Amino acid sequence: MDEFSTADTVIFDALGAVAQVQRPPNSSASIHLVVRDGVERLGDFQQVIGRARHVVARNADWVFRRGDVVILEGRAQPVETIVRDDGLVNEAVLHG
Repeated sequence: MDEFSTADTVIFDALGAVAQVQRPPNSSASIHLVVRDGVERLGDFQQVIGRARHVVARNADWVFRRGDVVILEGRAQPVETIVRDDGLVNEAVLHG
């Protein structure tokens, strides 16, 4: 096992939270996510116009699509948009 896969596992185990992710109409899957709360949304002139919750998952566990539902701490939130996908991890913005 190389250093990067070991570090990836350690980061998701230490900072991650277990969440249920569902792609309707399929059943849900339980995966490790890193949750980033309060990520700033910037307007046209780089002023902060709001804050959002981002979730990061390993591509081996789940690749987000718009409409997926993430259930975290008893709260269900649909995926609004995909922020990035570098081939190893993908990050999505949750609605609400």
